[in-house]
Amino acid sequence: MRTKSAAAWAVAVLMLGAAVGGCAEQSDKGPSGSSAKHTKSHREPEDKPDSRVVEDDDDHTVLELSDGRQVSLRFTRRGLEAQHRHASDDVWSARKTVYETGTKPCHGIRAKAYRDTVWLAAGFGAYCRDGEEPQEVIAAVATGDLSSWTTDPTKNTIAWPKARIRDGGARVDFVDPGMLETATLTWRKGSGFAEVATEYKPIHPWFVGRWRATDGSQQLTLHQVEPGRRARVVIESRTGPRCKGSATVSGIDQHDLSMSNFKLDQGTRTVNCPPEETKCSFDVRSSDGPLRLRKIGNHPKTVLTYERAG
Repeated sequence: MRTKSAAAWAVAVLMLGAAVGGCAEQSDKGPSGSSAKHTKSHREPEDKPDSRVVEDDDDHTVLELSDGRQVSLRFTRRGLEAQHRHASDDVWSARKTVYETGTKPCHGIRAKAYRDTVWLAAGFGAYCRDGEEPQEVIAAVATGDLSSWTTDPTKNTIAWPKARIRDGGARVDFVDPGMLETATLTWRKGSGFAEVATEYKPIHPWFVGRWRATDGSQQLTLHQVEPGRRARVVIESRTGPRCKGSATVSGIDQHDLSMSNFKLDQGTRTVNCPPEETKCSFDVRSSDGPLRLRKIGNHPKTVLTYERAG
């Protein structure tokens, strides 16, 4: 199956709502500093696949399990079908429809197994084999005697690049790891597929807290990610017309924190409340600041400087 790289699938272009005013420049003489690394999150133990692929082409894959059984997976005009046979038997089982669709398949079927748990991911799209992205992506799992398959019913368009097996084959996580967020589709024995869960990458801890602009114009409060939610910034004016609103923020490190989806809660939009879309970002170079709003481009310039206020 043709897929994008993990980064291309996970990272979206971050946009702000239309802003009033622009980035009013001031001199850019902020301090420099070294970057800090995030602490790696704890990973649950995984079971290593113990199957092997014995046949494979754009339309057909045959997988051999550790006990010698084989599973045949094939694209047909109706979608995706599966058969299996025992190690001592030359006769394949009757074909089982794993996923029914009239949409044309992409290149290849990805499948692996651990003991008697088999999982697969496959994509479908009208012009997928001509280079277009899939319109439908399915994940499916069979276990035990392999007579039935459980299929993700949501018709995701995420081309799952990884699958992780846990709990001795009782759990399979289909994972799309991105630079800013990770999407996970989980199957569990006995309950089937859950909804896709998204885990957002925390912003650098140096950003978190309340900041006041040195020119007295506004105050920022940056909140860390919460379960199922992105990090957020609250912007509030301290002089001039009332402006208070919030937006989501995300960034790879302390040198690049971007905003998106600003929502005005009180008053009216003013200069730098919010900053102009796609033209400004925040950075901070040490644990105690300062925080800077910068106009990005070939010659970045500081727009506002903030000092920590709590």
